[in-house]
Amino acid sequence: MSSHQDLTPSPLPEELDRALRGAADRTLVALTVLRKAVRQHVQDERERGTSLPDIEVELRATIARVLKDAVGRDSVDGERDALANQMMKWSKGFYNQND
Repeated sequence: MSSHQDLTPSPLPEELDRALRGAADRTLVALTVLRKAVRQHVQDERERGTSLPDIEVELRATIARVLKDAVGRDSVDGERDALANQMMKWSKGFYNQND
């Protein structure tokens, strides 16, 4: 390698670093907002006396509707199922919490 290549950092890794940081930050914010919304919904429904199975049926219907609307958007295989499964885990955990 030439000394020019050794001393000059490639701009691509810096661009990738910024892009990754930005994507990670946006993803974490979106997941946090989603988790808080699920928590609030489950707590509200539980206070109204709704059973966990009924809450789960409603959440699954909402998830299915949203995912149907998202058909055609770029997606990695299984990521939508993984997100739906995580939402169901959150709902169970929030339902069973003692506030």
